[in-house]
Amino acid sequence: MTFLNPLVLFGLLAAALPILLHLFNLRKLRTVEFSTLAFLKELQKTRIRRLKLRQILLLILRTLLILLIVIAFARPTLQGTLVGNTSSHATTSAVFIIDDSYSMTVSNERGELLKQAKQAAETINHLFTEGDEIFLVRLSALATISAERDAATRDFGLLRKNIDEIAPSAIRRTLEDGLRIASKLLAATHNFNKEVYVFSDFQHGVLSDNPGESSTKERLFPPEVRFFFLPYNKGSLQNFGVESLTIPSSIFERDKPFIIQAQIGNFSDNSVHDHVVGVFLNGTRVAERSVDIPKQSSLPVEFSVTAGAVGYVQGFVEIEDDDFPYDNRRYFVLQIPDRIRVLLVGDEHEVQYPRLALATRTSDAESALTLSEISPDRLNSTMVRHTDVIILCTTQGFSPSQISELHTYVNDGGGLAIFPGVQIDANKFNVEFGAGLHLPQCIGVDRASAPRSESGSYTEFDKVELRHPIFEGMFESPSTALSKQSTASPTGGARGIESPHIRSSVRFGLTIRSTPIITMTNGGAFLTEHSTGSGKILLFAVPTTTEWSDLPLKGLFVPMIHRAVLYLGHQQSRSDDVLPGTDVVVKSNAVTSDIWTIRNPQNVEVIATPSRQSMQRLVRFGATDQLGLYEVSSGTAIVQKFVVNLDPRESQTSKASTAEMENLLKHLGIEGGTVHTLSQTADLERSVLESRFGVELWKYFLMLALVIAIIELLVARTTKRENGTRP
Repeated sequence: MTFLNPLVLFGLLAAALPILLHLFNLRKLRTVEFSTLAFLKELQKTRIRRLKLRQILLLILRTLLILLIVIAFARPTLQGTLVGNTSSHATTSAVFIIDDSYSMTVSNERGELLKQAKQAAETINHLFTEGDEIFLVRLSALATISAERDAATRDFGLLRKNIDEIAPSAIRRTLEDGLRIASKLLAATHNFNKEVYVFSDFQHGVLSDNPGESSTKERLFPPEVRFFFLPYNKGSLQNFGVESLTIPSSIFERDKPFIIQAQIGNFSDNSVHDHVVGVFLNGTRVAERSVDIPKQSSLPVEFSVTAGAVGYVQGFVEIEDDDFPYDNRRYFVLQIPDRIRVLLVGDEHEVQYPRLALATRTSDAESALTLSEISPDRLNSTMVRHTDVIILCTTQGFSPSQISELHTYVNDGGGLAIFPGVQIDANKFNVEFGAGLHLPQCIGVDRASAPRSESGSYTEFDKVELRHPIFEGMFESPSTALSKQSTASPTGGARGIESPHIRSSVRFGLTIRSTPIITMTNGGAFLTEHSTGSGKILLFAVPTTTEWSDLPLKGLFVPMIHRAVLYLGHQQSRSDDVLPGTDVVVKSNAVTSDIWTIRNPQNVEVIATPSRQSMQRLVRFGATDQLGLYEVSSGTAIVQKFVVNLDPRESQTSKASTAEMENLLKHLGIEGGTVHTLSQTADLERSVLESRFGVELWKYFLMLALVIAIIELLVARTTKRENGTRP
């Protein structure tokens, strides 16, 4: 048994008072014999024995009454979890883990969940006394906490102020991460008692990033650490969210439609009908649909929208309001460049046909092209840095340093088109050029076996991936539209694609990073897309001259070269989806000032100084805690725009199952007997103390004291009545 107020036990000395009073009343009286009273002696002895027994009983009852009252005020507990009765005097180190994610902003009948959590934390704060220490851990701030730097709080007034200032955050972190931080914080303390308090809604998405059952078992906490979980129940919620948003790879042009694909989820227990989903571009609603979504499921929704201007196009997909509004909108941003800088690299006879093909615009809507030409031996880093698309009309004549700069250019997001030279040597290509650019291996050159004059001696196109952005929208005939329904279809006259006559072609050994766009009847790839870093390479199998094929003379050549340049020049048009709290690396090849300004969705500006890396300037930005559009500028010029969207796992508002919780605790090595789940409707202080030390028994001691007092009252009244009838 443990006493929460052990100093009160000194009051047990008061139990000696009834005994002392009883002893003082036992006086020795002198006996005087009366002959007339002799016959009463026997009767008197009998009554005196009864009176003495009652007096002894009263003495025992009064002593017990005092003992029970004193023990009740000492607050005895039974079956405590602490070792020994001295534990209640030991100092305590505690960690408060407060889930401040957006899922805690919903409300139940007692108000907002986060507000309830803060009130509970402030209530439990009163249980700590001088010498105790508390670590306050917000899930959204786990990345900024370290056991060495963050000292525990011993000023409980300041702690209450810090708790009261906690606001919802878009940054998602898991309870597993929070418990790992708590283990490090407690490991650095020397107090005897150690406790962890978790205030959360314990939803599916907050438990762990790896919710599956793990075979490994860690031991993060010693067995004496106690855990107090305070779950907050949201009840039944109507929650629908935009889980993801995808803009397929495309060539973005003014007044030309592009596709937006959104995944809409229904996380409630009821199906929804005619739920409105809309698309906004630059603040204007441009498309809308009504969808039916079954309960606990998701549905893809596709929109075709058109941007009416060049430059940055920003927008979002939005659904109707519900009980959890933060996942109802998902942002995107893309760029339609008004001008693409193209650099042709090769000798005069190698660049003449590409120059003619790119000299005029095939459409008023497409981006204007600015052409520059250079021979391989004069190519330098300055030219590479100030170019959007580079077309290599040969693979020969490049130095190792030039090849290295080209690789860095592509790796950082540049677009590169490569045509082989007519004097290509497979071994030299692989060792020097191909290895430096991380290209597929050149197996050799396939040549036609028959003379040029004989029919059937040419290789032609076999299959064309018409749904690739290079060919999408290029052919407008009905037959072509029908053919695009197939991912890879053989070419033919009905389709309007006239294949060149290919007498020689380079055969490449494709890798997992390579995708053939056009294949030939000899089994080789005529056009291949190869990914390297953040950029893309289009690898052609024939030169730009007529020695190997008549491609430059075919009608396909001009639109294909145009579309290939547009495709490569638009690869940096789309912004990647950034989650709150994630670092963003902003890069720019342009010559800018040494000061960049980053403006967040709340129009708060942050000044950053870019560093140099290779041919680029870059800034690593981590203050991405707001949802929406961020703008990076240098003076009046916009360097980049990007968006931050809510983690889709935050939409999983249903409570995690008992099995999931047990699996997490088992994985971290937390024994179930050390975990106490506290009800929000109960007296939190009493619940915590009982969990610390066991069940308090003071109520039972007071009830027993009341029974003893009633018995004492009855016995005392009987004794007085008998004393009053004494003859």
